[in-house]
Formats: sequence, structure tokens, C-alpha cells
Amino acid sequence: MKDNYLFQPDQLIIKIPSPQKILIIYNPISSAGNTETLACRLEMALALQGKTVTVRTSEKKMKGYTRITDDIAASDLVVVVGGDGTIRKLLDAINKTDTPIYAIPGGNESLFARSYEMSTGADDLLRAIDAGTCLQQFYGLISGQGIQGEKPFFHMASMGLDSLTVKNIGKRKGPLNDSIYIWHGLKALCALHHPTVSVSVDGEQVIDHGSGYIIVANNSAYARNLQLVPSADPSKNELVLGFLPGARHQHELIKAMKILQHKPANLPMQYFSGKHIACTLHQQSYPLQVDGDYFRNRDIEAESTVDFCISPRPIRVLIPSYLHSDALQAANN
Repeated sequence: MKDNYLFQPDQLIIKIPSPQKILIIYNPISSAGNTETLACRLEMALALQGKTVTVRTSEKKMKGYTRITDDIAASDLVVVVGGDGTIRKLLDAINKTDTPIYAIPGGNESLFARSYEMSTGADDLLRAIDAGTCLQQFYGLISGQGIQGEKPFFHMASMGLDSLTVKNIGKRKGPLNDSIYIWHGLKALCALHHPTVSVSVDGEQVIDHGSGYIIVANNSAYARNLQLVPSADPSKNELVLGFLPGARHQHELIKAMKILQHKPANLPMQYFSGKHIACTLHQQSYPLQVDGDYFRNRDIEAESTVDFCISPRPIRVLIPSYLHSDALQAANN
């Protein structure tokens, strides 16, 4: 089927034939463990429409997906029932196989699914499949000292209260919920200290031993419309760096209040954009969070440089049918 893609490298929107072979991957510990039931419901709805459906559980580590790469390549569509961590681990396999992806919100944030207004409804998925409209979307890659290969991310990587929080959550087993994040966030706030970094964007230094909150974003979606980096857009083949110099506890309190209000933070951030961002950490080691996960379950060591770059080619995201006109308008702007 993939040979029939109406694909032009410079197009944001592409049309595909209605997918027939569909792979569902669900994360069994997302959404209080309800994802298996949802995956089975979707499987039945798709089978009733004559689709060939395979269901798999997600893997804990990205290398685990090498075992199902053939399944992904043999599918016309991958439907992910889970959160952003599950999406992140699939990015490379999705890219290598050219298989489109659709997400069912099944995590605490589910930024990917909510960015494209994807729902848990089987009818919405079926309409998207019939419409066959995909957006080409870029993602980020992380490399550097002590990092084997390039690690993908779709939304953001950051150092600050959020990375301290996900480190505190650590290797907790079982489903996560808002109360767990709030508890560990308060613990992180009590011990909050910000990293000291030097940063260059496309070879030009923009920060020299600055202390503060730092985020490298590919998407403006963050923490329920907080929009710390509002210009970040996966339709563009560049990343955006946001830096809040001299970040203080009161900034975190402002963020918490805005999260509850579902409003943008409007903090005095500095912004820089480019295809390659190099961040050197000074003074002491510090955790990095990537799409809501503690990066590699270890801190970035002092005087290490972490490189962020945009993916050389985009993935294909199957979008809900009612977003087609909005996507077309965005492509023309």
C-alpha cells in the first residue's frame, strides 16, 4: 500500500488510501490500566469494518520495539493507545517504515493525541481512516557524551522543576495519576535549584553560563495549555529553545496557577530557534526530562554537552477528518 502514497517532499499534507492492515499498540500501565479494554474495543470496531487488526502491548525500552518493527512495516497504520512516552519510543520505527500513526489519549497528559484533537472514540478513528489525511511532522533527536545513538522526542526536553519531579517519580511501578505528580512536584519545589548552562544554536552561542529554566521544544503543547514555547511547531523543520534566566520559586507557582486555569504562563522567556542546539551543563549534574520521562534514568553529568537536532525527515500523522480544513489553511500560511 505504501507505494501508492501521494507524496511530495515539500508538502505538509498528504493523502493515503484508506488503511486496511492496522496495528494497535497499547501501554498496559497508562490511564489507570484501562488501555487494554480500550484497545479491545477499538479492535472489535475495526474488525467489523473489515480491517485486519493486530494488537500488541508496548515495550518498556525503545530497543524492545525492534522485535515488532516487521509488524509495523507490514501495517498500513499504527494506532497507539497510551501516553507520550509510548509515542516517543515508537518514533524511530515509525519513521523507518513510513507507517502513519494515530494516537488514542491514554496517559496523564497525552499531549500528542490532544494536539491533533484525537479522541478515544472508535467512530472518530474510523472517520480518520476513511478520510486518509496525514500531516508530515518532524521530531527531535538527542545525542551527546555518554548517549548511545540518537534518542527521539516529539514534544520537549527540559531542565527545571519538571525534570526534578519526573526524577522523583523515578522507576515507580503501576499507573500514574495527577495526585502522584502533584506530590512529587511539591517535593521537587522544596529542593528546587536550576542548572547553569551554555547554549549554542546552529553554531552561534546564545547563552554563556546562564542559570535558569531551559526547554528545547518541538511542539507548543505543554502542561494543559501552559505554552512555554508557543512558536514550537512539528510542521517546521526546526527546534525552539526557551530559556528563563534567573528562574525563581515564584515562577513555578505562576506556572502551577496557570495550569489550573488552563492558560498560557506568559513568563519572561528568551527564545531561539534552529536545526541544531548544543547545551553544555556546568557546575553539577542535573536531570533531563524528555516528553514526561526521566531521560535514561540518570542525570546529565557536569561539563557534558547534550545535542538536540531536528529529524532529517518527518513522520506521517493520520489526523481526524474534521481537522483537514485547518491543516490545509496552516499549510497555505
